[in-house]
Amino acid sequence: MNALAACALAVENTLTTANVVLTMGGEPTFVPRRPEGAEWATAALGPTKLGYARRFAQALIARARPGSVLLETSGKHYPGEPLPRWALLLQWLPSSDASAPLWSDPSLLKSDGEPGTHTLAEARVLVTALLSELALPATSALPLSESVPATEADTATTRASGWVVPLDHVDGAWRTDAWAEELGAEALELIPGDSLAGLRLPLAALSETRLRRALTAELCDGSITVFIPPLLHEGYVALVQAIERAVKKCGLRDLVLAGYAPPYDAARLPTIGFASDPGVLEINLTPCPDWCAYDDQLRDLYAAADAVGLCAQKFQLNGREVGTGGGAHLVFGGPTPETSPFFLHPSLLPSVIRYFQHHPALSYAFSGLYMGPSSQAPRIDESTYEALYELEIACDGAARLGTPANLQLFDLLFRDLLMDRSGNTHRAEISVDKLWNPFAGNGRLGLVEFRAFETYPDHAVQSLAALFVRAIIARLALAPLSARFIRWQGELHDKFFLPSFVWDDLQAVCEDLQIHGIPFQAKWLRPLWEWRFPAIGRFDLIAKIAPAPDAAKDAEPVESPFSILFRQALEAWPLLGESPNAGGVARTVDASMDRIEAHVTDVAALEQGLLLVNGFPCAFRPADHGAAAGIRYRAFYLYPALQPHRPADAPLLLEWVDKASLTVVAAARWHSWNPRNASYSARPADAAEAAERRAERWEAWPHSLGQSRYIAKVDFAPESRYTLDLRRTDLR
Repeated sequence: MNALAACALAVENTLTTANVVLTMGGEPTFVPRRPEGAEWATAALGPTKLGYARRFAQALIARARPGSVLLETSGKHYPGEPLPRWALLLQWLPSSDASAPLWSDPSLLKSDGEPGTHTLAEARVLVTALLSELALPATSALPLSESVPATEADTATTRASGWVVPLDHVDGAWRTDAWAEELGAEALELIPGDSLAGLRLPLAALSETRLRRALTAELCDGSITVFIPPLLHEGYVALVQAIERAVKKCGLRDLVLAGYAPPYDAARLPTIGFASDPGVLEINLTPCPDWCAYDDQLRDLYAAADAVGLCAQKFQLNGREVGTGGGAHLVFGGPTPETSPFFLHPSLLPSVIRYFQHHPALSYAFSGLYMGPSSQAPRIDESTYEALYELEIACDGAARLGTPANLQLFDLLFRDLLMDRSGNTHRAEISVDKLWNPFAGNGRLGLVEFRAFETYPDHAVQSLAALFVRAIIARLALAPLSARFIRWQGELHDKFFLPSFVWDDLQAVCEDLQIHGIPFQAKWLRPLWEWRFPAIGRFDLIAKIAPAPDAAKDAEPVESPFSILFRQALEAWPLLGESPNAGGVARTVDASMDRIEAHVTDVAALEQGLLLVNGFPCAFRPADHGAAAGIRYRAFYLYPALQPHRPADAPLLLEWVDKASLTVVAAARWHSWNPRNASYSARPADAAEAAERRAERWEAWPHSLGQSRYIAKVDFAPESRYTLDLRRTDLR
């Protein structure tokens, strides 16, 4: 057994000892290798995203999920959007429950976004075959018609669009209803709109005694789309299997199944969701009983994505490699909503909240570029002034609720505190929006969502981050944390936006896990940390260390090599005020600020030299086998932005100055953008081109070597003891 497997086993043993059953899932996001268009930048919908989702799902079925069906249903619906976004559900039957696969031949289902070639006559044949499978009379089907809007050349007309069958499943048997007795034998005209026919039936014209559930078969973009009505688990499974038998009898292919899934039951109908989200394709994993199952699911998912041209990374124009931008939230819960460990062990959630608040690296080491108070995953101490004070009271109260807890009261303890500054309960680093939320249809699931996680290009790195969090939860389940919150004040961003201090904190977490019997090794996180905080350049120098006091009188100074390593650091983009936008108002962020870190490998070198940035000295603080300093600067001029009177500070002139002679001994320039001051024509085509662009932004600068420097005095504000903010250099 390798070390990682041994660690995963220790995590599960710890959970077992604590009598905790913990499921885990997540929401990784993917984009094409060459993302183009609004749908892969900011828009949720677009011309290619549904086709990608279908191909992705089919590739996953072929690789790891034979016997699955693909159902197209309604997804998220946000204010201002006329219709809900689409979502695809890949569903299968557990081997213990399946006497037959849910759907045996995936080639019968549509696998792309191209227009189909079906006809209405074929739809009618399919409905007849399905009614035969269900042992219902063929006369149960009624024709549907659609209003065709008037044009300048003619008047409004109607056209045939499909068929409807009143349908329900009661006590193991199918039943239908004679709608024609009330609505007539003529074609039923659908309510005008763009939704599927199953959502636009004229049900209000039926009396209260009539069956209101119905299956429809219509032509949508040339493909037969069968709409499944709301059914319980047994009826849903039986209907899907009957539809496949009917499709095979008719010799049809490229069918689209749509409609309602049965009530959520992950144990009886495991489901992987493919959702249309702004700029990305979001995947909702099926809950896993342990990390090994989660790791297997991720491996299959990444392989299927690669097979259809999707990936989990983007390259910015300047060559920086980043995640998809859509996040990769981690979700933990129990086998059923009521048996969630956060309910059965009331001290668990307060312990998790306290632990994450004590370790800022957990908030910043894994998140995307957009972070901080106005992001989609702000820490609790980045939300409102009184949040920590109130949350301490709530955490103490949760531990006294007893078991089983009052679920509504337990949820209410945290729902109005774990949120962003606008009161959005979904947008929080630790979100309880799906714990026991009575205001959301899928809110009572007993789930806690960790949202400050980015999607990583490699599945193994993504999986390791999830194991890290699972290990933390296991440690807290066995030994709850009751310590008070830390008031980080300005140190929160000033210190923990810098890579070295993030690494120190990650090491502290790993040491704590080891103390509690979980052998998680910090070195496993190093590649993830390197990717999050890429190196941008370095100075390799030699310091002359004075002889020890007891050395011989003629002893020469000892030459000691050291390096100054420069890395990309983190920056929170502040949210600006409201401004007019297309008849409404909008809020933008100031994305012009950036931050890098300088890390000296030998603290003794600071006695002989200092680092100037654009002529101003940095303040180094002990960190990670050396010392580190942050450099905050305006990368480009932006309007509107905070401090509009300040020009851009880039390129940065980085100079190491010998204190004895006050002369420059090493120098380079760091360009936040193209060093040739030209626009990039397109994103990098691949990782190699991206690396070339990153490399050319570090420019050796021999022109200032040997020059004398005056060392300006800089006053470091209490909120910026670790970081030189070039915007404040005029305040000396």
